[in-house]
Amino acid sequence: MKKSKSSHCNRVAHLSVVMLGIIAISGRDAQSQDDAKINTAVESIRNVGKEGRGYSKAIPAANQLRQTPSSKLSLLLNGMADTNPVAENWLRGVIFDVARKSPEPMAAELQMYAMNQSNNPKGRGLAMELLQTEAPQTANKLIESCLNDPSLPLREMAVEQAITRAAAISKQQPEDAVADYRVALAAARHPRQLARIIEALGKLGQEVSTADAFVLLTDWQSLAPMDNVDGVGFKMKYAPESEFQTSGAIDLKTQHDGKAGKITWQPLTGSPDLGEVDLAEAYNKEKGAIAYLFAEFESDQDRPAQARLGCINANKIWINGKLVMENEVYHSGSMIDQYIADFPLKKGTNRILLKICQNEQEESWAQNWKFQFRITDPSGKGLASQP
Repeated sequence: MKKSKSSHCNRVAHLSVVMLGIIAISGRDAQSQDDAKINTAVESIRNVGKEGRGYSKAIPAANQLRQTPSSKLSLLLNGMADTNPVAENWLRGVIFDVARKSPEPMAAELQMYAMNQSNNPKGRGLAMELLQTEAPQTANKLIESCLNDPSLPLREMAVEQAITRAAAISKQQPEDAVADYRVALAAARHPRQLARIIEALGKLGQEVSTADAFVLLTDWQSLAPMDNVDGVGFKMKYAPESEFQTSGAIDLKTQHDGKAGKITWQPLTGSPDLGEVDLAEAYNKEKGAIAYLFAEFESDQDRPAQARLGCINANKIWINGKLVMENEVYHSGSMIDQYIADFPLKKGTNRILLKICQNEQEESWAQNWKFQFRITDPSGKGLASQP
């Protein structure tokens, strides 16, 4: 029986559809393989660390990634999530190289990535940096809306814009400048930006203390001095820390054996301007000594938080009986938020114990024995103890 021409055409059409499907699937498979190779190379870079750790795999991975087409830039930006500083620098270099060599405009893709809050904060910030180069007017307009963005890099860009705008009108329109600075102050998280805003407001007759702006904790109970001659005290588990690690609390009525006799807990308050707690002043410039500081912090909810310490001396911090930070460093400089540690803030009363050490160096630069401490949310916004 002779087959019809239409049947033949139908078979040809069917075969064509099948072939197109196979080609499409093959294309998707090839694309998936390409993406997998990029992600594997990115992971090699994410694994680099200090002192050359992981460099042998990262070097060929970086060379490979520099050939990534700009259409795949989002995969590299995704790799910025939760990177350590060394890996972050490697990835930044690769991403800038890929963007620099791109033959096609990338503004639309960069804008989409930067303004999508579901993307990682570091990647979003870097996408905006690239957009500032490719389409500066578009980028600057977008940055204006980022004062309260969860991405800290974008927020810092927005705060910087606000500071610049306020400075430009401070002489002709001081009241408007004050208003702009106040908005920037509420949004700022970076210590250097906060300090600049406080200074600028001061010049405009608006007194804002560092202690208030950073929400520094200034009311403490102090127990000192205990022995730290030859540095023995840093690792020594004196009675207060043993008590705190066991029970998560401190009995402020208990006497303790100090460096030269019995000592008791005494109230100690930080300065109203800088929020510094000056132990050298409180304890007559004692050397080779340990001070314990205790405070309570009330929270209205369970939430992730950070303990942030500025201290030129060796230190340890426990919160609710658990050690969250330790730094055996003396006289290497100090600044607000010098040391940062994550911890869970619980609803209700949270108890904080600090151990601040002083050594025996007599040089003028070694006389400081002080600290600044605050609790923040993960973005760096200072949290105040609830009444």
